[in-house]
Amino acid sequence: MVGVPDSAAAAEADQAGLLLDRAGLAERAGVPAFVVDLVIDAGVLVPMSNGAGGERFGADDVELLAAARTLVGEGVAVEELAALAMRHVANVENLIDDAIDLLKRHVKRDSPDQAALVASVNRLVPVATRLVMGHFEKTLWARAMARVGDAPDSAAGAIVVKARRLDQRVDPLVVYASTAADHRRSLWLRPDQDAGLAAVGEVEVIEPTGADRFSAASAARAVLAARIRCDGSAPVLVGGFSFTAAADRDSQPSSEALSWQEFGDCRMVLPELTVIDRPDGTWVQAAARVGPEGDEAAAEAVLEKRLAAFKEAPRLAADEPADPAASAADSVDCGRDDGYEALVAEAVAAIDRGAFAKVVLARTLTLDRGLDAAAVLDRLRRRNPACATFAFSVGDTTFLGATPEELVTLDGSRLHATALAGTAPRGDTPEADERLAAGLLASAKNRSEHRFVVDGITEALAGLGLVDPAPAEPGLMRLSRVQHLRTPITAEVQRRRTAARDMDVLRAAGALHPTAAVGGAPTGAALEHIARCEDFDRGWYAAPVGWCDLDGNGEMGVALRCALTTPDATRLFAGAGVVADSVPVEELEETAHKLRALLDIIDEP
Repeated sequence: MVGVPDSAAAAEADQAGLLLDRAGLAERAGVPAFVVDLVIDAGVLVPMSNGAGGERFGADDVELLAAARTLVGEGVAVEELAALAMRHVANVENLIDDAIDLLKRHVKRDSPDQAALVASVNRLVPVATRLVMGHFEKTLWARAMARVGDAPDSAAGAIVVKARRLDQRVDPLVVYASTAADHRRSLWLRPDQDAGLAAVGEVEVIEPTGADRFSAASAARAVLAARIRCDGSAPVLVGGFSFTAAADRDSQPSSEALSWQEFGDCRMVLPELTVIDRPDGTWVQAAARVGPEGDEAAAEAVLEKRLAAFKEAPRLAADEPADPAASAADSVDCGRDDGYEALVAEAVAAIDRGAFAKVVLARTLTLDRGLDAAAVLDRLRRRNPACATFAFSVGDTTFLGATPEELVTLDGSRLHATALAGTAPRGDTPEADERLAAGLLASAKNRSEHRFVVDGITEALAGLGLVDPAPAEPGLMRLSRVQHLRTPITAEVQRRRTAARDMDVLRAAGALHPTAAVGGAPTGAALEHIARCEDFDRGWYAAPVGWCDLDGNGEMGVALRCALTTPDATRLFAGAGVVADSVPVEELEETAHKLRALLDIIDEP
């Protein structure tokens, strides 16, 4: 980067007494204009004035950006620094609100007089600020010195994305199946919409950790968008999140055959190759980094080669039947689990004591064999066209399933969510099926369980701008083995002028997760009970998975009816909501129906 030295830049602005616009601020601090836009929209910089003359910034702002330029010059990636700043702003705003509440409680108790209140604030704010800043600086020094030996990541350059529309439509599942040699691939299919995507390889991976992983991923998405030069349709990120952060759960040993270790708290990937299929055609996107010399032409040549190779690649069938010799569905008893019945009984007792109102308890079923992922995915989409069929492969491990539950879809300012809770089996005859459906709709227990989910979603969306009340009466969602109570919910959300702190689909997913359909109510108490009682790591099970474009639109579903599989083993997941009048044997039966639905597809001849 070019520009005057850091201290000189600040001094020059200060001595001149000038108020700078965005372009002037970028020039004096020696940073790209997009960095200025990001930090302003993130709330890190606030204009000194914003009247008729527009935004204006001073010497302190130049100094802050110049300091950031120094960090970048030392090897800190600009997108990582901006993402950190956005996370800092969000956390600081919450901390400031808490601090103000604390001061108000103190000064009101000691001095009801208004003048005395102002004097108390003047005394306490500097003291509190010194305490907080002192602790932050001390902690930062200690941890930075502890990590001083770590190898710094190289600063990432621009990314070029090229797109082409194919002459004929291509099935994304066929692409997924034909790229099995690539250990980084994903699939997202919506059969009822005749649409889907397959993603292969990785150009960029967003992997935040901790409780703020959703907002951190959103910030990183915004920064990544600023670095991409695209040709054709907008690039997408694919991936998902963990049910809880690693710090809040017991980690699995890396030697375990079935481990979530490679998936992490969050993993959103910008793929090397993306195939997007819709009713109006199929597009292929290829992405590559611009090298350190900034040779964009070389990157485009790599992309053209990747696109040509894809067009010439053989198309493998994805619907080959499974080997009958491998079928073991009839020998697997998923309806017996004394430990699970005991967990349900314990949860009902806790509800009676007032510990919480609802909790969702899950259990697993492990097979000592791997799966033909492509074949299973093909059956899943054919048997459950109303579900989102998904797969995420990292190394030799694949997480796949077909979820009936849409957590959130965002298109522009329009947001859609779905409450799905309350379950009954399907009938063997149309008459039996209707009787079971009528019983589900009339069941006080199932309607109570469903209402917790509806209320939780509407409460979470209230802060995002809920405009349409949820229907008073739920409908039905019918799947191959089970049927659920279902309530669609719609909201209008505020979108910002730029994407830096936008309410995108990732932030919306963070606001909604976990719903009472997979966690419980109240959320905190239910999650504490789950952490104590379940003897396995949920990982990405019952957590948000899906895709988003770089403008923040996209779709996230709740990972249900799913399995984690390696070449040697497979683990299936299923859960049931426990409320005051739950009966342990009936909840066990519900999970058995859900497990059996997936087992039938896995071992379909």
